[in-house]
Amino acid sequence: MEAKDWRQEQERLERVRHKLQERIAELEPKVAGLWEQATDIRKRFWEEVTVNTSTYEDFEETFYTINQQSAVLAERERGHKLLTQQWKSMNRLLPSPYFGRLDFQEDGLGFSEQIYIGVSSFIDEDGLSFLIYDWRTPIASLYYDCTPGLASYVAPVGRIEGTMELKRQFQIQNGQIRNMFDASETIGDKVLQQVLGKGADSQMKSIVATIQKEQNAIIRNDKSRMLIVQGAAGSGKTSVALQRVAYLLYKHRQTIKADQVVLFSPNPMFSSYISTVLPELGEENMQQTTFQEYLDYWLGSSLQSEDPFDQFEYVLTVQGTPGYEARLQGIKYKASAAFLKALQNYGIWLGQEGMQFNDIRFRNRDLITAERMRSFTIMTVRCHCTIALSSCKNGC
Repeated sequence: MEAKDWRQEQERLERVRHKLQERIAELEPKVAGLWEQATDIRKRFWEEVTVNTSTYEDFEETFYTINQQSAVLAERERGHKLLTQQWKSMNRLLPSPYFGRLDFQEDGLGFSEQIYIGVSSFIDEDGLSFLIYDWRTPIASLYYDCTPGLASYVAPVGRIEGTMELKRQFQIQNGQIRNMFDASETIGDKVLQQVLGKGADSQMKSIVATIQKEQNAIIRNDKSRMLIVQGAAGSGKTSVALQRVAYLLYKHRQTIKADQVVLFSPNPMFSSYISTVLPELGEENMQQTTFQEYLDYWLGSSLQSEDPFDQFEYVLTVQGTPGYEARLQGIKYKASAAFLKALQNYGIWLGQEGMQFNDIRFRNRDLITAERMRSFTIMTVRCHCTIALSSCKNGC
């Protein structure tokens, strides 16, 4: 890389870092102010509300007063949460704002745009110019999927065709460019070798700077309702799965929240190992559990599930004891497709005939009777069955 290019890139990096520092300093008092306002509203909440349920009119007035006060508190908390996320995002960008650059000229335009890619977006003061593009934006897919030359990406308005004139990769540490080179592939061998050559850590790290084309296709796939990724141990399946969660949370942020995503881990240690990946990408952590913990939570005290390790120990250590063969057959049956089918049939039966209903009462008055709920449920099931039969192509 020529010294002129290196100097220009370092100067731009310093300008971006300076703007980040200014924005961080500007946000800090706003974050603190909104937090103080929300805290004050919580402390004085019931001082602003008079609870009176003597008559229906008093009850209605109390309800609307509480609702109004709750709306004010929720608005302050949302504002505080949004500003806090922005503040954290900028602090996360500050040591290493971006890892890639591409120059793209869209067909029909007489100029090319410089696209710098990082773990999150950063917009200039004018509110229009992107100094850094989030790696999950549509245009950033060019960095992972294309080589210099004719290139295209899919945007919300359709496919954008053009020419990639440059693809450049950076290694930035504490505001200094440590390595920089132009690449013809998704990721240069030097970067990949350095990432893979690092020693093992107690926490999994983000791989956004080293995503390969095949991995990017998995991460950005939003056409398949169910997606199964198969690969050898150490091939990056877990990393790709976590980057995919981050991508879906970004693209569908209006409809999907982190607490709506559940990750089933093989054990609690694995959950701890991957717990920092999403926060590192600026997303809230999803729910994590093991299948055993999930069963224990939903079964509660009514039933007790057997720990798989206890089951293994029983199978391997107590051969020949009374009841051993019968229990072995039970374990085998519960792991079969026939048992799964029996559970599914039982669920269908519960939905049609086995559900129990209780009256919903308020102030000694029946709002919804058990009989009404039962008749409505049976009618709904029958409608669903009729629709399913009429749409069956096999005439079953």
